[in-house]
Amino acid sequence: MQVAVTGAAGRLGQVLLPALARDPAITRVLALDRRPIVPPSAAASVDARELALEDLRPATLAGTGTLVHLAFQLMGGHGGPRRHDRDWVREQNVSLARQVFENARAAGVRHLVFLSSAAVYGPWPDSPRPLREDHPPRPRFPYAHDKVAVEEALHALGTRHPDLRVTILRPPAIVGPHAHPLLQRIARGRLYPTGPGHPVQILWEDDAADAIVRAVTGVVPGVFNLATAPAWSLRAMARHRRRWALPVPLPLIRALHPLAWRLSAAAGDPGWVQGLDGPLELDCSRAHTQLGWTPRVSTPECLERLRSTRTPTTPAP
Repeated sequence: MQVAVTGAAGRLGQVLLPALARDPAITRVLALDRRPIVPPSAAASVDARELALEDLRPATLAGTGTLVHLAFQLMGGHGGPRRHDRDWVREQNVSLARQVFENARAAGVRHLVFLSSAAVYGPWPDSPRPLREDHPPRPRFPYAHDKVAVEEALHALGTRHPDLRVTILRPPAIVGPHAHPLLQRIARGRLYPTGPGHPVQILWEDDAADAIVRAVTGVVPGVFNLATAPAWSLRAMARHRRRWALPVPLPLIRALHPLAWRLSAAAGDPGWVQGLDGPLELDCSRAHTQLGWTPRVSTPECLERLRSTRTPTTPAP
């Protein structure tokens, strides 16, 4: 089985590549990114290529059976000042994704796997608990709108080509040594937003990679929620095994965070704070039964690992 991965130099890509290379069913991994890729050590099966998505052609994907699309303009990323240009970000996320999928189809790729996000559900104050995959998407900020648009493009492509299998994975915030600095600070910090303390979920990066590998090797189509358990409030996360944590008024976070984002991409997209007033608890039974996937790292273990693990000195955007 030959697999191609876009966004392979990104945060999750650095975890996924060795996971794919270790699987005996996968004979070759074509790793693609606009930035240099460091392939896993002693992984002869990984063909790393520095290539912008707009330059991708069907010939590059010749012989590929499955394409995993990770590339996304996420929380600042490589855009520099352009990350504030909504039209440019939309083009990077949606238009280029459509182009990639069409090129993959032209190359004979039979299976497309897209890393979407639980953000497609909102969350909203009235979000149901738990959320199932058949709950209509209700995106609340630009990143989530773009994820929904890419999902819709994939569904449309699959409708036009019934022989094409489409897999969409919806994880919450993915944490781990390669996670975005903002997520690292939240998980390791003692601050939490005031309010009713809605439950949310996270996912360890290796468990996310494992779900992708299972979707690839099993060629399992469909939409799948991914998350670890239990669902905790941000207050419970901040106070886990600690004597104290400090509440911060949510209106203050919403007022100050866009200013921080203007100064530094490390602050993360300001849209993320919009969902702090709603629950985000996912029903992952479909992934358990159809993918055979169960997360190995629980919510408290995620927090404990993060607080004892050093972040890579040069994390990818």
